[in-house]
Amino acid sequence: TMLPARACTALFRSATLLLACTPLLGMRPAVLVVMLWVLSALLHRIAVKEERRAPDLRTFLLLSSPFLLMVFDLLRADDIAAAWTIAERSSFLAIAPLVVFVLRPPVDDRLRDRAADMFSLSALALALFANASIAITGIAANIPFAQAYRAGFAEVTGIHPPFASFFLLLGALFQLHRALGRAPASAWRIGIGGALVLSGALIASRTPLVAFTCSALVLLWMHLPHQRAIRLSGVLLLVAVLLVLVVPSARQRVLEPFRTELSIPAPGASNSVSERFVIGHCSWALLRSNWLFGLGQSEVQPSMDACYAQFNDPRYLDGSYSTHQQALHWWLSFGVLGLSVFLMLFGRPLYNAIVDHDARLASFLAFALICCMTENVLARQWGVVPFAFFLSLFTRGLFAGARSPRKRSQR
Repeated sequence: TMLPARACTALFRSATLLLACTPLLGMRPAVLVVMLWVLSALLHRIAVKEERRAPDLRTFLLLSSPFLLMVFDLLRADDIAAAWTIAERSSFLAIAPLVVFVLRPPVDDRLRDRAADMFSLSALALALFANASIAITGIAANIPFAQAYRAGFAEVTGIHPPFASFFLLLGALFQLHRALGRAPASAWRIGIGGALVLSGALIASRTPLVAFTCSALVLLWMHLPHQRAIRLSGVLLLVAVLLVLVVPSARQRVLEPFRTELSIPAPGASNSVSERFVIGHCSWALLRSNWLFGLGQSEVQPSMDACYAQFNDPRYLDGSYSTHQQALHWWLSFGVLGLSVFLMLFGRPLYNAIVDHDARLASFLAFALICCMTENVLARQWGVVPFAFFLSLFTRGLFAGARSPRKRSQR
């Protein structure tokens, strides 16, 4: 019986590491890998009879609560099939905690570390492929460099630039955590992290850059003595400023908010900042009338499109101009209950991470939370898969008695 047990464990670990390669998988292959991951965990549950921890249903229910709320919201949808299509994109919010906290396959610190490393290496491979392709094919010369580079990156990889930046900078954050934890090959890890930060700066999505800087500060302050943390925090902030000054695309994008009038732009004259002003205008206009119970998730985009129609600018009517703010999106979709679920999803794990002095989980949550401020991270497969995967993998249980004790040397 030892051989099947070892084979099942090896299969689950391999599927976990394969799923950690999200930056390289693409949307359809990622779905197949998710299926393999779930099946490997189920096979381990059936075939391996060794004693394991009991299912942690409370942690599962909290982490999966956004998707469960989406399913409940189907009851008021006019078109249940269309509403399910929207909810299905976020189904991994329930699948990942189901695997980790209900099926209870073998998840330990070694697997967590290897999964984080695989994600970082996959993000690095994505950056190298994209930049090599851009260097060979070139980018448009008749538009600003930042816009041309982002368009070129998206065309080569098929990934929306903010989410590509999410991948790259999250990979850099994982390597910084490993280096500060004195993992083997720390110098190489700093090099990989630096290359990922530079690649993220070239994409120049502003919020992920801010998120990385803030979450890196969290790592420094949770890993190091205060005096050293103060010195390295100064170095980190100086490097961030220098990157903005030196990298053309980052400089252009960071200066853009200061050069843009915060008003409804004329048709065809908007940029990324004024577009968000329009998005915010419509989002808050709808929220004022629907703050208590929400519109229903399937009604949010049609209602936003109806609001955009008044501006006579067709670019807002392609179906992709959502609220661009995850907490606001769930509030507008589900009312106060949706906002409460968002706060619980981030608040309780972050509280536990601080109490347990779990620097990786705390910095990961800080990074994802800041990215959610200007993007619907948990409504797109690019965002929801790495978020739910690593949140479930890094979380050790959210309630008293569910968490395994941690030695001080592990903190």
